[in-house]
Amino acid sequence: MSFPDSGNIFPKRHSREPRRPSFAKLVSTALRASLRGQSSSIKTVALWTGANERTVKNWFAGDRAPSGDHFLGLAANSPAVLAAFLAAIHRNDCLVMADIEEARAKVAAALVTLDAVRAVQMEAVERTGHADPGSG
Repeated sequence: MSFPDSGNIFPKRHSREPRRPSFAKLVSTALRASLRGQSSSIKTVALWTGANERTVKNWFAGDRAPSGDHFLGLAANSPAVLAAFLAAIHRNDCLVMADIEEARAKVAAALVTLDAVRAVQMEAVERTGHADPGSG
């Protein structure tokens, strides 16, 4: 007596949500967008992650996904990878915070530059005794 040959196939899922791309495809798309036009993109990503170049080529092709540690390196160095991941898990609120942090960093860098320009102008005023460094 043998068991019937039914029940070993999973029923098809009928979902109203569109199917999400695989994690490997998500990483591939983000990497390509992030490093478009850069001739050494494979080497750049290998440096970011410590992964072998053949492994990185598989990520770009979407054939394989990075491991957790490698993904952390990608997300830390590529805003496009981080944004794609957060969008995929429906955490767009985190994207806003990342944008705010990026804007703060740019403002801080601009302030450093402005302070340097001001210091040069102040030095010129002290040296020439004129408020306009170009008039002396």
